Amino acid sequence: MMNIFSRTTKTTDLARRFLALGTFNVVLSVVFTAVILDPFLCVSVSPGQFGCHDNMVTSWPGTWLFIGYFTWLIVGVLGAFGWAALYYLGDTLRGKSEINAFFSRVHVIAFEVGVLGATACMAAVGYVGGGVIATGGGAAVAAEAISLDIFPPLSNNTASVFNDMPVIVEAAFIVVALLGILLGVLNYVSAKSSSQ
Repeated sequence: MMNIFSRTTKTTDLARRFLALGTFNVVLSVVFTAVILDPFLCVSVSPGQFGCHDNMVTSWPGTWLFIGYFTWLIVGVLGAFGWAALYYLGDTLRGKSEINAFFSRVHVIAFEVGVLGATACMAAVGYVGGGVIATGGGAAVAAEAISLDIFPPLSNNTASVFNDMPVIVEAAFIVVALLGILLGVLNYVSAKSSSQ
């Protein structure tokens, strides 16, 4: 078991992994953008066109679609490229060329799962709830659609924390992303030069 924690990898290899991850996230961004541009989804269409009563840009909860989208662009795409640059420059400028292999893998996985999950939850809330508002539904109907269609409640008790599952799932993904980022910082700080 100790062998897993003692293995090292080159920081440039980890930089390549994050570069590949950033490129993958760019491809996902193109797919997300293509979905947003569909006028029948009423994302940014003027009311009265394509059967839209309102648009998701200006109406709650549709704004969460854009918050999730821009958070994905900033944290998911730019963040992955930022980690690649940090590890590459750490090797080039500071001589930090060896890093723990196990924690590096966990860092990449936790970062991607946490960021993708959190931003997908935000976008799902905006898409489902904003779609209800944009097609003529009210705020109460949108809230019910979000509650039932995204992550159904685990408890029927309205006082229970498990009655509003989208919030719980969102928080869990944010914690995973933050743990991945913390692990990356600790892993970078403990990186060593190959001569040590």
